[in-house]
Amino acid sequence: MIIQKNMSLKKFTTIRIGGDSNKIYFPESLEDISSLKKIFLLPKTLIIGKGSNIAFSDKGYKPDIISLSKYHNTHISIIGNKYISVSASISCARLAKFCHKQSIAGFEFLHGIPGTVGGALAMNAGAFKQSIWDSVDSVNIVNNAGDIKNISCKKVKTSYRHVDKNNILLFLDVLLVINKRKVFDVNILREYSEHRSITQPVKQWSSGCIFKNPSENTPASSLIDSLDIKKRKIGGIYISKKHCNYFINDGSGSCKDLIQLIQYVSKLIKNKYNISLTREICIYSNNNE
Repeated sequence: MIIQKNMSLKKFTTIRIGGDSNKIYFPESLEDISSLKKIFLLPKTLIIGKGSNIAFSDKGYKPDIISLSKYHNTHISIIGNKYISVSASISCARLAKFCHKQSIAGFEFLHGIPGTVGGALAMNAGAFKQSIWDSVDSVNIVNNAGDIKNISCKKVKTSYRHVDKNNILLFLDVLLVINKRKVFDVNILREYSEHRSITQPVKQWSSGCIFKNPSENTPASSLIDSLDIKKRKIGGIYISKKHCNYFINDGSGSCKDLIQLIQYVSKLIKNKYNISLTREICIYSNNNE
């Protein structure tokens, strides 16, 4: 297991925001995961994957961090032509491409989700009217006691962009069901990819969507788009013209800039529609901030 200290946390987020770490652990095996039991149980320990949907304080994050980027990072396989077994550290895009090469339908929607399978499981990520938990059979987890367990999807309550993680600290691996009723179309992955390139700022520094949609039929982007926004940029963070629920870091952005822009947009939405937007991005700071 690799342990690194005093690293810039910017490189651990897709929006490239954050000060320095104290200590980051990089477990590579189940044995490494088990050895970190005491660290897992510390109240402020943070577990990260690819770093989408998160940002860190400009002053950094001093509690321990566990990165799953090296955990079983080659583990993806087909079992009995019925299931796909995949590590939580595998990127959603890699899983989608793997299924495409194997002519397996139903996972193309994952291609444009900018995170790992573990992150997708944690928030029930989805797109194109599909969500990852629609295909889950079972998951290997670390529970709140620090123990590794296998649990059925039937024991996990999920809803739109939400997963009840009352006894789940993190996801390690997942068994996904291959739906034989879905017909494979070689063009779908390309079409989804092209759609995202046209509608989302895929090659810029962002965290993905900043706000959750208030409902499946009320996109946060449409609410933001309807505003007469005079401040599209605060410091080095600006609202994307391609997709206004994406906030972009121009390279000089700070966490302070990000928070101020989030608060500015949230206030406008509240005043106009009486809707309180919920942040999709998680911003982590130290206790004294």
